[in-house]
Amino acid sequence: MCPSLAPAGVLRCQNFLLLQAPELGRSHGGKFTSANPDWASHNLGIFICLNCSGIHRNIPQVSKVKSVRLDDWDDAQVEFMASNGNNVAKAKYESKMPPFYYKPTFLDCQ
Repeated sequence: MCPSLAPAGVLRCQNFLLLQAPELGRSHGGKFTSANPDWASHNLGIFICLNCSGIHRNIPQVSKVKSVRLDDWDDAQVEFMASNGNNVAKAKYESKMPPFYYKPTFLDCQ
């Protein structure tokens, strides 16, 4: 079940994602804060902007991208997104990254 919203199936999941995307997507790519993270990598648990979604779509073996607004989400995917988010993913994936590695920003996508 989608967390914390009244029952309504897919619409309830979408509403939860729309409410949570700005909060869970606040830290984006380490240096960038997206005002409208309308896309997500549902297997990584991160919210991303439109430009970054295009890059993530080009690496389907690593990242599975869906629109927060346009695509259907099942309960398991929404729960995974709710329990993760960009800060959790950053702590997981960048914890052992050497300081000299380049961290991409949204400007790299323009």
